[in-house]
Amino acid sequence: MKLNSDFTWPGQIPEQPFQIDKSMVDKLDPEYIKFFNSSLSSRPEILYTHKVPLDALRKGGNVLPGQSSLVEMKSTQDIQIPRKYTKASDPPIPARVFTPKGDKPENGWPVTIWFHGGGWVLGNISTENSFCTHIAELSKCIVISIDYRLAPEDPFPACVEDAFESVLYISEMGGPDFGIDNSKICLAGSSAGGNLTAIICHKFASSPIAQNYPNIKFQAMVVPVTDNTATPQTLPSWKENEFAPQLPAEKMLWYRELYLPNGGEDLTNPESSPLFYPDDSFEGLPAAFIAAGQCDVLRSDAELYADKLQKNGVPTKLVVYKGMPHTVMVMDDVLQQGKDLMKDLTSAVRNAFYS
Repeated sequence: MKLNSDFTWPGQIPEQPFQIDKSMVDKLDPEYIKFFNSSLSSRPEILYTHKVPLDALRKGGNVLPGQSSLVEMKSTQDIQIPRKYTKASDPPIPARVFTPKGDKPENGWPVTIWFHGGGWVLGNISTENSFCTHIAELSKCIVISIDYRLAPEDPFPACVEDAFESVLYISEMGGPDFGIDNSKICLAGSSAGGNLTAIICHKFASSPIAQNYPNIKFQAMVVPVTDNTATPQTLPSWKENEFAPQLPAEKMLWYRELYLPNGGEDLTNPESSPLFYPDDSFEGLPAAFIAAGQCDVLRSDAELYADKLQKNGVPTKLVVYKGMPHTVMVMDDVLQQGKDLMKDLTSAVRNAFYS
């Protein structure tokens, strides 16, 4: 697909108020439909993201409505992660450190390293602040959110390099002086960030560099991308939810076009599509929690990856939230199942750290 010069997908945005496609009305949770009609039906930057100029989208901040308020932290600090294992000429990697209230454990705080969503194109260090503070508070850990580089300016594999560099840095700095326990690191993220979570767990497990550090303790993925070859012709959820609100198949293909512009072998490279890692690469991976939306085009991505983890002996819990679209995670203030997802994920992470 040839995109327009402003990176938009060809085609017109429909007239407002926007409507949920007829193929989805009977599938979606009524609570979501009510929120859609009251709060989303006049928001082209949310529903037709792929047809709005990229510069305008980024100026808007990409913070989706429906998120609960931030939890008060003991401290929130922005840092710069220096480069040691990737190109020194690339800029340092911004990150935000959320430290919860309460006493630091004797061996230092457990850490969740968070990778935000946004299709490797949108999102930034502030997009999922609310979710990060809830993880910090409810899982009793430090959360470090990574502001990795984005396409189309920096397409694949730039964000993979940034994510891996960040995890190595945090593992290396673990210890009482840095205030973290590097034997208790969880990698976590949503959508494109879930994709990075899966990939970095594989890279860390197989890297000679990482052999100097404790294994990753846990991984948590929310509506992850695991197969960048998927289309409505190849995976069930892509067909069933082709016209789902907020992430229709067309929009997912737009993200892919910007992130993987070369197509071809990049689509099946395990560092873009972790479902394609061979079975032996799954040996030694940390236990996993995976959240999926029943009405998400990416549901099959989550289901197939969970199956492959389980097949290869990795303890994995998959939860599919009934009637929920792709954005269930960031609707914890308005949807009961958004609240449920928050509770399920933070409980899984806390149990991994403290049980």
